[in-house]
Amino acid sequence: MEVGDSIGIRSDHDRKSESVNDSLSEVFDISSFWFCTTYGSTDYGVMPWFPPAGQSTQDGWRFDIVSLLAVIGESTLERHVQVITASQYAWLPRLLPAPQTVLKTERPPRLPSIKDVVITGVYSGLHLTELNFFADVIHDVATLQQYEFRVYDIHYAHKESKEAEELRSRPRVLIDGVAEPVYIPVKRFCALNVVNWISVVMTIGLFVWAGLIHDGLAMIALVTMSLSTSLACLSSEWYPVLSHRPTDAKVPRGDIVIATRHGAFVVVRCDEEITRELYGGTETCRYVFGDTWHRVLLGTSTVLLMASVILFNNCGWTMQAAIGVAYIILNILYWAVPLMMHRKSTWDMSRYDIKRAAPKARPTKRMPSYTETLWYAIRETGRIEWVQNSKLAPSTDAWRKWLQEALSNCYDGSTWDPIDAKDRFMREAAESVPPATKSG
Repeated sequence: MEVGDSIGIRSDHDRKSESVNDSLSEVFDISSFWFCTTYGSTDYGVMPWFPPAGQSTQDGWRFDIVSLLAVIGESTLERHVQVITASQYAWLPRLLPAPQTVLKTERPPRLPSIKDVVITGVYSGLHLTELNFFADVIHDVATLQQYEFRVYDIHYAHKESKEAEELRSRPRVLIDGVAEPVYIPVKRFCALNVVNWISVVMTIGLFVWAGLIHDGLAMIALVTMSLSTSLACLSSEWYPVLSHRPTDAKVPRGDIVIATRHGAFVVVRCDEEITRELYGGTETCRYVFGDTWHRVLLGTSTVLLMASVILFNNCGWTMQAAIGVAYIILNILYWAVPLMMHRKSTWDMSRYDIKRAAPKARPTKRMPSYTETLWYAIRETGRIEWVQNSKLAPSTDAWRKWLQEALSNCYDGSTWDPIDAKDRFMREAAESVPPATKSG
């Protein structure tokens, strides 16, 4: 009896264990079936390498347009913002990588200048410590080698470009009854304008494609994003205004000398009017819309941008992929523009006739030095006052004698050696100093 009871107990226990095992197996089978059907595998328990190309929001590839718009391309577009907003095509509705880069509440009052340079007037006594933006477009001082020497002749061209004439015809604010002149617009067919038109064509193509596949959300998203870009660029649309002489009084020539921290010198021969426009005056940004309209356009553009981001994330898979590819292409184009085109190809400098001239002094075969490059500049200008005013040479008796001797040798056919003269004066100065006496 006891044995039978024990056998019956074990049988009940075994039956309960088998029932639990069967239940667990059913649960695992259901879980495996759900997992495999969800991720597109027909072989239960095998995870697929890649998600399938699905059309629903639950399966397949997903494109996060938010990250493309908000992150990718911001650093690339940052350098182009001022040129884009100065273009006559800034108002065109189009896709723009990282459009939040244009949405700035603060607008710069002037163009960026180049620091760590000394600009001195040969005749006027002008002394500045920064180079204006458009002057650097001409000289590109960042490319000057150590102790390099250049000479430029800059004069007014006889005929201005159509872009400059169009800018002159715009209504301008009068100051004391005199209209400020406007110069140096963005070239009509510069690389950035070409990229802008490519973006317009791509946007139209995406809109037509969305209509063909009946993706209404994508169509609305493209319209809102394009309008957001257009309003953002319009809110900061501007054109450059250069300083000019208010009178026609006769003044000395405006020749200047540019000296860099690397010991390079650039001599520019020009009139005082050109010196005032490019070097001595301040380049200001004249904005088309005032502060009130700027804030209105900026706020509207921001709202449209947020709405378009939401719509992009809810449009069909096909259009998400197409828009993502479009932004990648545009990022590549904006990244490649500085590599292919110089700033001279962007800004219309046809107002000026710019020529690189040959120096008067003959270059030597020895290693270049600051003393020799300074002599080239003195030989070119025929004056030494600008050296003393800008403290480009030490204020010692030896250097003052060197400057006077350099001035006396500024004539055609001179064979004066600036290095030998400097060494001679330095040696005389060292010999004239009495030796220090030892104490104790």
